Amino acid sequence: MWPFILSAVGMTILALLFVLPMLLRSAPVSTGEQAADAAGSPRATRSAVLLALALPLGAAAVQLLHGWPLASVPPPTIAPQNVDAMVQRLAERLKAQPDDVAGWRMLARSYETQRRFDRAVEAYQQLARLLPRDASVLTDQAVALGMSRDQRLSGEPEKLLEQALALESDHVQALALLGSAAFERADYPRAIELWQRIVSRLPPDDEMAVSIAQSIDKAKALAAKASGG
Repeated sequence: MWPFILSAVGMTILALLFVLPMLLRSAPVSTGEQAADAAGSPRATRSAVLLALALPLGAAAVQLLHGWPLASVPPPTIAPQNVDAMVQRLAERLKAQPDDVAGWRMLARSYETQRRFDRAVEAYQQLARLLPRDASVLTDQAVALGMSRDQRLSGEPEKLLEQALALESDHVQALALLGSAAFERADYPRAIELWQRIVSRLPPDDEMAVSIAQSIDKAKALAAKASGG
């Protein structure tokens, strides 16, 4: 179930290369609507971050149930040492600006591109401190934590996903990941229930709905086999 996550990390590298330098140049956090709307402000930076990351990470979530070979991810075209230097500068800047939401989000994503998942978890913890009721932050934190624990969602990562679902009952990535976690431990009824909640919100011919429906059929077959049916 995890290839999609590593693929998302690989796809995000290119987005980071465009957004990270701008984020490093952004002005310190200031107050007031006028300051927030200024070029280089936290609001403008946050918008750029979300635009750069939303599509590749969303596309990766769609591939959750069937995996996505890492070979399909184009290799980065920038020297790793340059990325490392940018990430280090961002980490240093956040020591002086610990309430910069966009900065912590970018730092977490950056650590993920480097497969430094322990550091990514720490960054997500800071982000969760600032956005304690954000289901997507909790979901991303769960993914990073799972990757840091030998690609396992059981335990604390799954608890974070449950918290995300409690905040946003139709959060697609949380539903998909929790379903996959249930499938891995052979809790097929739970996996089916979670995945069906995604399918029920999509048109029948939607590509994602078709993909998940196939996994639901597989879970049903395994459940029947386990029960001797």
